[in-house]
Amino acid sequence: MANESYKWHQRFAQLAAEVSTWSKDPSTKVGCILVRDKKVISTGYNGLPKSISDSFERLTDRTVKYEITIHAEQNAVISAALHGVSTVGCSAYVTFHPCSRCVSVLINAGIESIYVAGGLDIPDRWLENFILATKLLEEAGIPLKIIDLDN
Repeated sequence: MANESYKWHQRFAQLAAEVSTWSKDPSTKVGCILVRDKKVISTGYNGLPKSISDSFERLTDRTVKYEITIHAEQNAVISAALHGVSTVGCSAYVTFHPCSRCVSVLINAGIESIYVAGGLDIPDRWLENFILATKLLEEAGIPLKIIDLDN
């Protein structure tokens, strides 16, 4: 990656990190931005559907939270769709390795590349799913690259 190009990737990864702070999830905050031609076309963070109360009880009950939370990548694609913006040919910048469901959404949305900010510290409980997600990306020919925010 050329130096100037890498700086753009870092900027977008940092923006995804900022978007992640909008999440009200007390344990895992994830942000995603979709970019085409150095322009942000959509943002998303993990959270409950609009008009649904994000009460402390819901956000701290993992069983309920996992069933109703919309992931950052899904929210970014949904937001683009709501505003009539195509996601074909975009790159996704995310703050956490996408799960298999989100990878499937990104593949079908026409995303061409995925950049993950920071390292790949994946909790053991999610490792099997993220291995599947990586295999899906490989099969679809979509590269997943790590962006180091410190350099």
